[in-house]
Amino acid sequence: MRYFILYVTDKLGFTDEYYVKGQSMDDMVNRIGKYADCHLATSKEHIITHNAEYGFLREISLDLFPYLSKKGFGMINEAKCYNYTDLL
Repeated sequence: MRYFILYVTDKLGFTDEYYVKGQSMDDMVNRIGKYADCHLATSKEHIITHNAEYGFLREISLDLFPYLSKKGFGMINEAKCYNYTDLL
């Protein structure tokens, strides 16, 4: 399992960070990209992506961030995610 910080900046210029875990950077980019126009749910948080101006995904090593624990990272829950076309 790999650990990532997803930074999302909204249209008003506010940036939030979300802690997610997954198999690889490519897998995470693909999974996040599927729901980039509406709602991305993790086991920890919900991210309203239609307000996002841009995002940045950064892989981290927990050894370099001792204040973060594995418990703080959520997995993407695709059963609760949806994109704009799912609403039509």
